[in-house]
Amino acid sequence: MMIVKEWLKAFQSNSPNIIARLHHIYGENQSILQARRELYIKALSTFADAYGNTQSAQIVRAPGRINLLGTHIDHRGGYVNYVAIDRETIIVVSPREDGQVVLHNADAERFGPRAFHISEKSPPNRNTNWLDYIEQNEIVSGDWENYINAGVLYVQHLFPHIRLKGMNMAVAGDVPIAAGLSSSSTLVVTALEAALLLNGLNIPHEEKATRCGEAEWYVGTRGGAGDHAAMLYAKRQAVARLRFFPLQIEEVPFPSDYRVVVCNSFVEHMSRGIFNERIAAYEIGMMLLKKNFPQFASQLQHLRDVNPHTLEIAPSQIYRMVKTLPERMSREEIKKQLPDQTEALSHLFQMHDEPIEGYRVRGVCLFGIAECARSELCKDLLIRGEMEEFGKFKYISHDGDRIVTHRLNGEMLPWRESMSDLDLDRLIADLDRRMQGAQIPYQSGGYRCSCEELDLLVDLAKQVDGVVGAGLSGGGLGGCVLVVVKEEAVTDLIDTVQQGYYQPKGLPLGTVVCSSVEGAGKF
Repeated sequence: MMIVKEWLKAFQSNSPNIIARLHHIYGENQSILQARRELYIKALSTFADAYGNTQSAQIVRAPGRINLLGTHIDHRGGYVNYVAIDRETIIVVSPREDGQVVLHNADAERFGPRAFHISEKSPPNRNTNWLDYIEQNEIVSGDWENYINAGVLYVQHLFPHIRLKGMNMAVAGDVPIAAGLSSSSTLVVTALEAALLLNGLNIPHEEKATRCGEAEWYVGTRGGAGDHAAMLYAKRQAVARLRFFPLQIEEVPFPSDYRVVVCNSFVEHMSRGIFNERIAAYEIGMMLLKKNFPQFASQLQHLRDVNPHTLEIAPSQIYRMVKTLPERMSREEIKKQLPDQTEALSHLFQMHDEPIEGYRVRGVCLFGIAECARSELCKDLLIRGEMEEFGKFKYISHDGDRIVTHRLNGEMLPWRESMSDLDLDRLIADLDRRMQGAQIPYQSGGYRCSCEELDLLVDLAKQVDGVVGAGLSGGGLGGCVLVVVKEEAVTDLIDTVQQGYYQPKGLPLGTVVCSSVEGAGKF
């Protein structure tokens, strides 16, 4: 803890201790260091304006993240390959004794001040299940306060016999919002870290990501904890390769002559309903596979387990299993097929509206099975420097989300998925002929969470010599595209998307050349 005016003085004067800490977190690039220092000063100034500069305060931070390969599968037990980037959320926080949490944001026009009392929002019964509590609670969706609530109230849920201190918080951040870089999750992580820090509490480090993922369910999503793990466990100049059930983490070097460029579509996604719908499709698919293949039921704990090695079967048998899944299913059809899963289905259906054309069970599950296979190969491809093959998988992954394709002449055509019974029969036949393209990692499936703008950015990037792969980031339906490109081709890439996307749409240039940073924690 240090008095806020002393924090400000230290950052403004570039004190040696501040500079050393900034170098440890962000590296040596002077422009990045200057931008980070300015963001800390903004957060501290916001605190001083709201609460005065004589309080003792702590600073916590959480970086945005990019996922190089392993989209939509962290909650399915698949590998994800994350990098924490030099865009982040910073919270300056001091304790209060009245149980009140008061919030001020540096972007006050967009995110107005908020306040809540911890005891008034906490579950009334200490033994209340977290999911039951948030499903019964009336939460006004879309308010930035919810993400702070999520972190703080979850800590109170974990430590029901301790009365948490209130907090004065000032928030500043520069992670692009609704862009697929997890700006919302940075708020959950920093709020949870702040609540632990000010109350002298601790969660084992290996559990913290899972806890943050569960905390974020408060806002209405039912996702996994991959984003939070990336923020917490990332290391500078490395790819964090991780998966859950149980948590496994390792560092993988990223080739020094390649860069990752974020291209913001400036389409803000509102994906919660569709996001939860896709999660439901995964869950329904697994229930059906266990029912259809009872001999494998005990081995099918997660979707990642639907693979030839785990089940000790030929790859063609995986396609035969997938073929038993309907392409589309209504809720009524699902209930008839799974009469023993009434309670589980009720929970799944509660968090989203029924899709008009039915749940895309086959397409979503084939995507997830293939994406788990692709992401498992990522480590060896990066270590061996086989970036062309890595990029090919990234394009295939995006095809699983794709809605349209853009030709060089500007023509836009609907994207056709290949998941009919006939398509799967052809894959089985091609496997018998040992055709590489029929192997599981080369299948795109049909998750379909892209949009025309993201598909255009991917197709523009694909035209640039030196780009090896591109695909959407995060949940999709808007946000950003990640482009993996040779360092000498970065300028050509930026010129191409400027002329082909941003200028025609009257948008500012939305590219960020990413640098990797250390994971979340106190400053």
